[in-house]
Amino acid sequence: MNIIRKSGWVALGLALLVWAPVRGQDAAVDTLAQAAAVAATDSLPPEFLILPVVNYSEKVEAHNLLTPRLHHYLDQLGVTYRSSDELRPLLREHRIRSRGWIGLEGAGILYRETKAKYVLLGSWDILRTETNPEIGLSLRVLDLESLVLISAVSVGLTGDDFTQALGLGRITSIEVLANIAMQRAIDTLFPLPTDIVPRMSYRGCFQVALIPFDNYSNTPNAGDIVTNIVLSRLLAQGYFVVEPGFIRELGLTLEIINRGGVDQKSAQSILASFGACRVVTGTVEKFDVARGMPALTVPEFALGIRAMSPQDGNLYMMEELQGAGSDGEGMFQGGRIHALVPLANKVLQDFLDDLASNNREDILYGDQGP
Repeated sequence: MNIIRKSGWVALGLALLVWAPVRGQDAAVDTLAQAAAVAATDSLPPEFLILPVVNYSEKVEAHNLLTPRLHHYLDQLGVTYRSSDELRPLLREHRIRSRGWIGLEGAGILYRETKAKYVLLGSWDILRTETNPEIGLSLRVLDLESLVLISAVSVGLTGDDFTQALGLGRITSIEVLANIAMQRAIDTLFPLPTDIVPRMSYRGCFQVALIPFDNYSNTPNAGDIVTNIVLSRLLAQGYFVVEPGFIRELGLTLEIINRGGVDQKSAQSILASFGACRVVTGTVEKFDVARGMPALTVPEFALGIRAMSPQDGNLYMMEELQGAGSDGEGMFQGGRIHALVPLANKVLQDFLDDLASNNREDILYGDQGP
């Protein structure tokens, strides 16, 4: 009986020894299959590359406040992307030293190396946490295959924008304000337009080029911030705009850095390289956020802006624009603008209307004329 019982246990043990490796192999196969599936997903080209964002606000906390929110809302959209941190080894390897801009050479390298469809560029423009919190940011999307800017936005908000009767509703949390600002920016950028390719107008014009605005204001980086705002406004009006990084790279090649103006040689190089038959630039004279209580102070903005024709070097438009948040204000401060970026957008509209009336058949929508 004991012999039979021992034989049974031996048989069972042998069966377990035979069965165990088979189970282990199945588990290994399953694990390898899962790993391969994950690897296959990771190896797919990302839709977006997020280049390092330039911080014009000069507040170190801007990156920590806004970058995670940018990733969060992109995740909500379900798009795939590589963050700026993930891109840093590739950028270092190819010596692509761009923050907030990209050159033609760098864009070509990124496209070949990653097969990504788009690159996202931008800047943190304003961050103010005292009294009435304020946030300003600019984002734009470049199609890496066609090298065309297809979407751009500049957003600005203050906590007092949400104030209702009796002072209720004012947002005092910079985190809450950051959520709203980033959500508005993403909602404006997306969905992205498709099949956007500059078409030559009947006068041979493809695009508008922006030369970074000079800054005579008391606000650091105001010229670069306003350049991004103007870019967003031009794109929203239907113009095709050359990526400013391409213009910057061309200037470095020519050993010329243009700001607030452009010489004839550079203008003609821009025309020859990018088909930009209009160059827009200018000088920021005042770019002041409202400081103090919202009921007592308003933002102020002033600039000189001009447009020239690279073909002949003629300066054919020049305007001095200015405005304050209290302009057009109604009873009980109704209609007051509290944030600087919306004020700049409003002030710039006059120039954009004049530009459109002068160039509608040249550079607006690439329309074909008779």
